[in-house]
Amino acid sequence: MRQRIDDPKVGRVCLPSLPPRFTNALAPALKPSPFLNQHEEEVLGGIFGFSAEERAALREAGAISMAAQVKG
Repeated sequence: MRQRIDDPKVGRVCLPSLPPRFTNALAPALKPSPFLNQHEEEVLGGIFGFSAEERAALREAGAISMAAQVKG
């Protein structure tokens, strides 16, 4: 009922898994949660079409965190 995963920031962690499963069904693969701003470029740039300058202006205005991004 628990699954161990390797988190790039905190190391090896143990997470709860879903106990009910169909016979012979594989357990779902768990992965770490995204880091703050990890998908900023994909979402704001790709989906919403913000340019790098517009994202920088949002960052300066405090609308986007200044936290370091983790590239994966």
